[in-house]
Formats: sequence, C-alpha cells, structure tokens
Amino acid sequence: MKRSLCLLALCVASAAWSQDAAPVPAVAASAPQTTSDTTAAPAPLSAPEPTPLAAPAVTPVVSPEPEPTPPAPATPAPPAQTVPTVAPASPAPIPALVPAGRWDGDFSASLSLAEGSTKSMSVQLGLDATYQRPDDKLTLSGQYLESRSRTVSDGVVTDSVTALKWRAGGRYDRNLNPSDFGFVGLDFSHDELQQLRLRSEPSIGLGRHLVRERDDQWDVYAGLTWREDYYYEPGVEINGQQRTRYDSVDTLLGEESTHQLAEQLRFKQKFVLYPGLLSTQGTRAMFDAGLRVDLNKTLSLSVKLQARYDAWAPAEKVDVLLLTGLSVKFRD
Repeated sequence: MKRSLCLLALCVASAAWSQDAAPVPAVAASAPQTTSDTTAAPAPLSAPEPTPLAAPAVTPVVSPEPEPTPPAPATPAPPAQTVPTVAPASPAPIPALVPAGRWDGDFSASLSLAEGSTKSMSVQLGLDATYQRPDDKLTLSGQYLESRSRTVSDGVVTDSVTALKWRAGGRYDRNLNPSDFGFVGLDFSHDELQQLRLRSEPSIGLGRHLVRERDDQWDVYAGLTWREDYYYEPGVEINGQQRTRYDSVDTLLGEESTHQLAEQLRFKQKFVLYPGLLSTQGTRAMFDAGLRVDLNKTLSLSVKLQARYDAWAPAEKVDVLLLTGLSVKFRD
C-alpha cells in the first residue's frame, strides 16, 4: 500500500511537471523497483486513475522587429544647364566737360649761337602749366630770356646786352557757380633794358566762362591790380619826376582761350589791358599767343608771340618777341 501511494504521488508530480515543460510523448515505462527483500514477490500494481491533461500553455515567440534600414544617400541631381544672360552693353560714360585733376602744359627751350666778326648768343626758357579740376584751376607760367652780342671794330671789342628779362607768376581760379568764377593772382617781372629791377603785381577779380569744354575754353574777366615797381639808379622819369619806385592801382580787363584745333595742334592766346584809375597813371597792355604742334607723345614744336605796351616805359613803349623752339609737353 505504501508503494502504491508513492507511485501515485510520482505520477501526479510528473503530470504537473509536464504542464510547464514542452509536451513530450508519454512513454510507459516501468522502473524496476528494488527492495531489500529479494524473496518477496512484488505486489501487483493497480492502474492509476487517468488524470485529464490540460493543454500546455504556449508562450508566443515574439520575433524582434527588424532594425529600420537607413535610407540610401540621395544622389544629387546634376546642376541644371543655365544659359548665361548677356546684359545689353551700357553706353560709354560721357567725359566731364572739365577733367578732374589734369595737368596740361609744356616746358620750352631754345638756343642760338653765331660766330664771326660778330658773336651772339641767345637762350630762352619757358614754362606754361595748368592744373585743372571741375571747380578750380591753377595756372603757372615763367620765362627767362637772355641775349648778348660781341662786336670787333678797328680792334675795339664791344659787348652789349640786347635782352635780359624774366618773369614768373601764377593765378588761382575758383568757380562760384557753373558760369562765374573768382580769381587771385601774383606776378613778378624783371627787365634790364627797361631799367626795371623788380615789378610785383598782386591781382583779384571776377570772371565768366563763355566756353567750358574739355579741350576748348574761353574766359573773360575783370578786376584790380596793385603795381609796385623798383628801378635802377638814377631811376626813370614818370610824370615829369625821376623815380626809383612807382606804385599804382590799375584796373584789369582780360580774356584768354585755349583751343584744340586738331589732334596734334593746340592754340592758346591771352590779352590783358591795364588802364590806370587816374589819367596820370597811363595804360599798359599785354598779348601772348602760342601754337604747339605735337611731334610725338613727348616733344612738340612751339611758336610763341609776345607783345608788351607800357605808356611810361623809359625806353621803347612797345616790346615784341617771337620765340620758337622745342617743347617737352606733359598732359594727363
């Protein structure tokens, strides 16, 4: 009886274990039982009552979700073929009537020599320069002229000076509006034949642009000038008196122009009249004209005519010079 109970408990435990484990086909097997009493016959085993087996609980197998496949890198689309757009050519800018910051002028020099019974030498240097901007202009000028001769007559040598003069000056113009301008100037001069040791002339006035283009200009102006002369001893006779110094205030009336006649031909002229405020002061006048023919980018041939008139000059009242020579030009 005790064995039967043990066997029944073993069957029940086996059935309970089979519910938790995977189902295994049942195989009926009888394990031999050993006993200490080998002589005793085993008692017949009664069949255990069948126990209904419940279906084992099946645990669903959850498959891990596959990792998302990273998207393939997008292949960049080829750039679109763009047809360049050609903008219509804009018209070239119109040059200003008066260029900004432009130097224009020339430096001239000439030399003449003569040998024989009469020896002579003449040298001339000249400078004429203008720096111009849209609103103002600076004009510089200078000249040196010397002429000497030597003659031999009956063994007598005579040296004489036929010309020895120089002048230098400048003028600054400032535009007040597109048509009118004001100016200040200062000039110095020397003339040994006129016994003039030094003349200084500051001036001031107003003017108007009649023509104001890039290569053609024409101005008229008026003002006042203060003239101060110093003469060599014993002086010169002015108004019936011998003077070594003479001062006067004169009016100033002038006009000047520059013209580009052709690509290689340029003409300039200037005329100024100095009537005295008083009838006893006399009248002076000056006229300058020059023609420049360009030979190449650097050299040019210049021809200049200069005329001066002075009512109180101690020597000749009219002085005329014709100068020719090579000029070194400069122009921006």
